[in-house]
Amino acid sequence: MLPVDDIREKLLTQRRNLLRQVAQIEAELLWLEPDVESRVQEQGEWESLVQLLNRLHERIQAEIEAIDRALVKLETVQYGRCEQCGQDIPQSRLEVVPAADMCLTCDQVGENQAALRK
Repeated sequence: MLPVDDIREKLLTQRRNLLRQVAQIEAELLWLEPDVESRVQEQGEWESLVQLLNRLHERIQAEIEAIDRALVKLETVQYGRCEQCGQDIPQSRLEVVPAADMCLTCDQVGENQAALRK
């Protein structure tokens, strides 16, 4: 297992970077506010861009929440355990994705099930 201090620092660094991205996206969304004189064809492009930025914002917020959960788990014996099957998450996965809450197998099963529902 990676040293707890190293994991914590890696998670906090990722969290800071994500918060910077959120702030940048929010600034871009404000900058993109359409003015009253916008042309109709530009309106469609603007709405598409805003939707894209909103989805990106939601994804980043979800990543921040996953990091926050991992930081809480880091203080308990729950860190590094798969929430689905209860097995230890391999150290190699935690090194790459320190906020991982599932082992790769359970994560892939969940992704496959989600894809089938679409």
